Amino acid sequence: MKGKLTLLAVLLLPWLSIVKVDKFVFKRYLPVLTFSSLVIAFISELSKSFTWWKVRKPLFPKLASDISFIFGPFFVANFWVFKLTYGNFKKYLLINVLFDYLFAYPLTSLAEKLKVYKMVNMTRFQLFVISIATALINYLYQHFIEDVLRQRRQ
Repeated sequence: MKGKLTLLAVLLLPWLSIVKVDKFVFKRYLPVLTFSSLVIAFISELSKSFTWWKVRKPLFPKLASDISFIFGPFFVANFWVFKLTYGNFKKYLLINVLFDYLFAYPLTSLAEKLKVYKMVNMTRFQLFVISIATALINYLYQHFIEDVLRQRRQ
């Protein structure tokens, strides 16, 4: 029960940081946030087949995807990164490298100590590289969305 409460808190608490965000700003980045979450969910599904990592007590045991992480801190952190850096690729990349490093190394070590999840057949470096690749794809996707919106306004 304690593990499920922890994962529920991981899912819900990050959302408190965006309660007062302008709806337009949130809607602007919602497509890339959704796309990115689906990419991470897909990677999580692959993880089940290849046993890259194992979530100890997922909220939804039948899913390989860790919903609490994907739609909690990942989704919200991704929003803040886009809100604060989109339009400045160097800044976006730098922030993502920093966040992805923190996730792959100290936060993954902490999660393993807290028995939230553990890495099995994937190294922290591989996780870091996948995270950076996902960030690059996300930026390209948001650029595509912005271009489509710009063309519609003309």
